[in-house]
Amino acid sequence: MTLSQDFLEWEEKFAVLMSELNSLRKKVSEMEKQNALLQARFNSETVKSGSMEALTELYNEGFHICHAHFAQARDEECLFCLSFLLSEGIRTDKVK
Repeated sequence: MTLSQDFLEWEEKFAVLMSELNSLRKKVSEMEKQNALLQARFNSETVKSGSMEALTELYNEGFHICHAHFAQARDEECLFCLSFLLSEGIRTDKVK
């Protein structure tokens, strides 16, 4: 390989990395917006209703309420979230 071929190869790799970086930046921006909306909604709902009811509703809508992943979307049941709800006396029939 010549030096110019090496340079072109590295340039292509750099372009791919820059594309991935831009994609990640967009995703982070979207997640930050979603997080801000969820936090604002959570704060307003907490004022309107009991905090545990708001947390239960947030969990039922498909978001984590545990400290490790708070307000992140969840794909399945989370034992940390469920144990928190159960420790606070929330009946399991209210949790979807």
